[in-house]
Amino acid sequence: VLVFVWMKVSHPGEKAFEAALLEGAFVPAVGSVETILTSMFLHATWLHLGGNMLFLWIFGDNIEERRGAIGDLFAYLAVGIAATLIFGAFRGDSLRPLVGASGAISGVQGLYFIACPRHRVKLFFWVIVYVNVVRINARWIMGIWFALQDGLPLLIDFDGGGQVAHLAHIGGLVSGLALMLLLKPFAPGLRAAELAELPRAQRYKGGHARSRAYERHRRRDPYESGIRKRSRLDLE
Repeated sequence: VLVFVWMKVSHPGEKAFEAALLEGAFVPAVGSVETILTSMFLHATWLHLGGNMLFLWIFGDNIEERRGAIGDLFAYLAVGIAATLIFGAFRGDSLRPLVGASGAISGVQGLYFIACPRHRVKLFFWVIVYVNVVRINARWIMGIWFALQDGLPLLIDFDGGGQVAHLAHIGGLVSGLALMLLLKPFAPGLRAAELAELPRAQRYKGGHARSRAYERHRRRDPYESGIRKRSRLDLE
């Protein structure tokens, strides 16, 4: 957000702003190393920025609570870089600039998919005169979203003639899934966090080793020690 505001202020006028964007954008055919990182922090419009920040707010805070701010930052950068590299691998001869944090945000969703399998999100439901807010498992929402937003457009036009970098989104999602699957065996706190979200009877239904692992983590982690005190409706 600060980068976008600074660029708007320091480069007044549409042409000046677009020229500044092009300097930091990732262009696959050029392959500038530094733009792999800088392009993640650039956005073309307020709507582009706002959409990414909304998804980061919904899914990113849960990853930060489990891995900490530093761990979340490194994971965010890793999946963002991977998304850009995957996009470049499939669009190596393209001269179209790539900007935005969408690839990294998709990676955060991949991390969330593995780390928070039982969390639900609020969905605003509106059909003609019927209005309601329903809570649906986040995995269903993400699956439907990526299928309609990225999977279907790629099947229709794999060459990617539109303005949305669908391959970067899918690359980020796959990178997030892979990264969390690799980290999970070395992070017992993630497994204990999953147990904390289960009803008590199911939480201990795996023998003493399972219950001891949960109890050790519950005493050690201040967030997890309070997770059962929060309403299940707050886990989103």
